[in-house]
Amino acid sequence: MEAHTDSSVLSIMNQEQVGGFELLKDDKWLQVEPIPDALILNLGDMMQAISNDGYKSVKHRVKPNKYGERYSICYFVFPAEGSVIQSPKYKPFTYSDFQAQVQQDIKTMGFKIGLDRFKFKQV
Repeated sequence: MEAHTDSSVLSIMNQEQVGGFELLKDDKWLQVEPIPDALILNLGDMMQAISNDGYKSVKHRVKPNKYGERYSICYFVFPAEGSVIQSPKYKPFTYSDFQAQVQQDIKTMGFKIGLDRFKFKQV
């Protein structure tokens, strides 16, 4: 899976013991070592917007493991589709607006732009 941020508020993942989950911190990819019976909590784009960038959406990826197949189970927490997301750094938008823009960007540009589409322009 290529590098991306989740569009959710929160993602909860159980990643088994095969490994391969990496996150970007200070422009370096860090391997997240599996811990038995532990869950990974990942903040997404909606949490970043709701918190006015106080919490950052975590860019992450999955690298294949030559020793075995990787299975993970994820649970995503999303706002209601019509809920308006408001904060001083972002124009008001609904989760539906966000998803439609992400899909349009992927279709036309080949990748997700995400929250940058909704930020107020800095003058």
